[in-house]
Amino acid sequence: MRILIGKVLQRISYKQNNGRRAFCTEKIVDIGQPTPSSHPELMKEGELTPGITLEEYILRRKRLLEVLPENGLAIIAAAPVKMMNDVVPYTYRQDADYSYITGCQQPGGVAVLGHECGFCMFMPEQTPQDVTWQGQNAGVNAASEVFKADKAYPMSKLREILPDIMRRSSKLFHNVQTALPTYMEMDAFQKAATSGEVKDVSILTHELRLKKSSAELKLMRESASIACQALLQTMLHSRTHPYEGMLSAKMEYECKMRGAQRMAFNPVVGGGPNASVIHYSRNDQKIKEGDLVLMDVGCEFHGYVSDLTRTWPPCGSFSSAQEELYDLILHTNKECVKLCKPGATIRQIHNFSVNMLQKGLKEIGILKEDSRRGSHHQLSRSYYQLNPTSIGHYLGMDVHDCSKVSYDHPLTSGIVITIEPGIYIPLFSNIPERYQGIGIRIEDEVLITDTGFEVLTGSIPKEVKHIESLLNNFHHGTVMKSHSSQEVSSS
Repeated sequence: MRILIGKVLQRISYKQNNGRRAFCTEKIVDIGQPTPSSHPELMKEGELTPGITLEEYILRRKRLLEVLPENGLAIIAAAPVKMMNDVVPYTYRQDADYSYITGCQQPGGVAVLGHECGFCMFMPEQTPQDVTWQGQNAGVNAASEVFKADKAYPMSKLREILPDIMRRSSKLFHNVQTALPTYMEMDAFQKAATSGEVKDVSILTHELRLKKSSAELKLMRESASIACQALLQTMLHSRTHPYEGMLSAKMEYECKMRGAQRMAFNPVVGGGPNASVIHYSRNDQKIKEGDLVLMDVGCEFHGYVSDLTRTWPPCGSFSSAQEELYDLILHTNKECVKLCKPGATIRQIHNFSVNMLQKGLKEIGILKEDSRRGSHHQLSRSYYQLNPTSIGHYLGMDVHDCSKVSYDHPLTSGIVITIEPGIYIPLFSNIPERYQGIGIRIEDEVLITDTGFEVLTGSIPKEVKHIESLLNNFHHGTVMKSHSSQEVSSS
């Protein structure tokens, strides 16, 4: 355990950017997002976005062309800006498919890819007032020179140019999530839609995004590492600050101080019975002495997200009922992780987890089965009331990544999934009282490798003895004086 915690705590000191620029009179062009010249401490020469080279983006477009039907056309619009009110926008996040194909992290554009037209980008046009209020954005020049579009046009030319391209195509694929009325209302698009020749481009792009490249996996490892370090600090913080809101804020602070751009989703911080609400998001209560807290968290690091969950008692020790359920979930987590290998499927792992949890809950006495006809159906129904979730999902640029890919798809090397068994017992249920109000989930990120698996979130403790030792022997990353010479043996 000492070694486990030591390795994580070695990385607690915040990374500092020590790169210094020599004095230079050359003007650096601002295209509205980092480039190697504007952010040399962040990007290497040849990279279009941090960690991903221009060559990789070109290869992605080539692969999409290979799966596009002959004479097919892909139309992918950027994510729209969403407004909090009439003048305040929410923090912008680019659509994953648009980002994957173009590398452009800004709103207002439309990318078009086809065998005949090549890679075209329609870019927004800024007024001087736009620049004053919002800063520079990538335009037509950046589309050609930076993103390497074969053809680049201002958005004002979309109605003039795109209809002809669509008319020359036999099948259209577009991003349904970000579709724009601007092109959907065009006669050429309407005609194709009426004849059933318009499909969701995600059925193609999600297959391409499923298996991660070495560059993508490097970003995902760092995203997972940041989240693990941040959650470890948050667990320590919970000893003296057992408040859902404070733990949420601590997690976000620690992630961003380590280089994450944003949280992958609003942290789930469920104390006591709030943990039985699967996607609890209020985060506004104090965690009572003796209660567990469930934290489902993740961050985004240059377009790639992490997702992990730990459940622990901020007071420092599990009750007998809590530990009994926790051990079942932990054992299920470990056994399911062992099944993660090439050829397996998420559905197979899920079915295994259901059987394992049902058996364990029957042994504990939470689920009951009798010999009456239909009892097995009733048992399954009772189980799914306590855990209606899947054992996991694909992970990558989005939290529930590649949603168009079936859970029956065989896993292959380079795919990242989550393994997250849980139990969610509400108050005032017909479950024995000692278990009521307990919610537990243990979630890890698992990379499928050629020979099996790699747990990307393995640095964060999940054994009962390790968690209790961490909470009782450490305080905000520092060994307490009374235990400074004590060594905790690793498992």
